[in-house]
Amino acid sequence: MNALLNFTRNNRLNGILLFTVYFIINLLFLTKYGIRQSFVPLNILIILFSGGNLLLFSLGKWSWLKKIWTEKSVYFLVAAIAIVYIAMCHVMKDPYKMNIDRWATLEFSVQHWTKGEYIYDTPNFMGNLSSYLPGQLLLSSVFYFLGNVGYLQVSAFLLFSYVIFLEFKGNFHRFLAILMLGISLAYIYEVVCKSDFISSFIAVAAFILFWSRKFKDDYFKKPFLLGIGIGILCLTRSAVIIPLIIFLLNPFIKTSWENKIKFGISFLLTVAILLASVLLPGKSIEHVLQYNPLNLQGQSNKFVMLFFIILSIILSFYVKKIETVFYYSAYILFFVMLSFVSEQYMTLGFSYQNNFFSTTYLAACLPFCIIGYCYTKQKAE
Repeated sequence: MNALLNFTRNNRLNGILLFTVYFIINLLFLTKYGIRQSFVPLNILIILFSGGNLLLFSLGKWSWLKKIWTEKSVYFLVAAIAIVYIAMCHVMKDPYKMNIDRWATLEFSVQHWTKGEYIYDTPNFMGNLSSYLPGQLLLSSVFYFLGNVGYLQVSAFLLFSYVIFLEFKGNFHRFLAILMLGISLAYIYEVVCKSDFISSFIAVAAFILFWSRKFKDDYFKKPFLLGIGIGILCLTRSAVIIPLIIFLLNPFIKTSWENKIKFGISFLLTVAILLASVLLPGKSIEHVLQYNPLNLQGQSNKFVMLFFIILSIILSFYVKKIETVFYYSAYILFFVMLSFVSEQYMTLGFSYQNNFFSTTYLAACLPFCIIGYCYTKQKAE
């Protein structure tokens, strides 16, 4: 444990490894989908990609370059990426012809949910079942009614940019964080395919940054509101409990019993209401036990997940600064998803051409990785 703690305190090594994780995630997307096109040889793509990432990693080493970034240039970057993302939401003219069903699953899940229908026993056009938790359906419903669920990714990017402006005062660090997410192949894939996976983790990362700044002296100053927020976030993706445990478990133990009770009541009520909204329409208890999001959603072997949850609980007691939450969350989420992806590849094979299992799961740590990396750059100055 001491070795792990000392490792995260090693700012230089920590920064290198966080960027390496960022590089690996996006490289996997490049190799998996780059091999399916014939315009540019994959080797050339990898060389260009590696060179671009090396340049990105080196940006902080040129002091003169840091001075050219102004607040206006960062705003321009945000606006430019948001406009491009909006255009990307309309790239798929006939999405049924593509071997991608993320957009359809999200769309029909929200549609059935808003009509009070059971969503977990209805296959989409590719024959896959929905595994959406109600917290994610709640967040996505706004964009469903706007007519394009893809706008969720645009909004998640804007939310990420907003909290980056709150947390980092240096325009270079703001520019770097927003650029890293904006040009990430993993996130661009999400935008084009109208997927929602990374947006769940962006929402959690943004909540942690916002709450830690708003209630720096006492995270449980507004226990009812905190319970509602955590209840919704916990029901977006199962793996989001890892950063939330690291962030809040120790403060929860230290807070008063009055705050514990208020938080617990609001949290349980929120979770109960949201779960009831998706489970009550089920035909029977047996039907719900067979088709439910807990059976259909899960990014790792139960024992592996239990190990990482226990590790998160232990590490939560060693969190002294907010950046440590992002360091721990980035690494643990990466290894949780890596264990799941490795298990799937061992089962299905390593062929990128024939294996349609998405490497998107590895990108769960992306927002924590980017923010953590920018913390290391800030501390190095």
